[in-house]
Amino acid sequence: MEYNILGIIQALFAIATAFVAERRGGLPLVWFLLGGIFGPIAFAVSLTAGKRCKHCLSWIPKAATVCRECTRDQ
Repeated sequence: MEYNILGIIQALFAIATAFVAERRGGLPLVWFLLGGIFGPIAFAVSLTAGKRCKHCLSWIPKAATVCRECTRDQ
């Protein structure tokens, strides 16, 4: 019973981590795996993934030189 609850909590952290990281420009599969392994630590780190576009304020990957939403240079 205890293991089922812990498994559900770990799966929720994995899903939440992937969702947050994708919205901030990260790779969802990588963050899903990290969330499944490290749980709340990966979720906290995913909140710092990516950067905001100077023009449209959407989240893009840190290494991006062009925004995928407004296609303007960073």
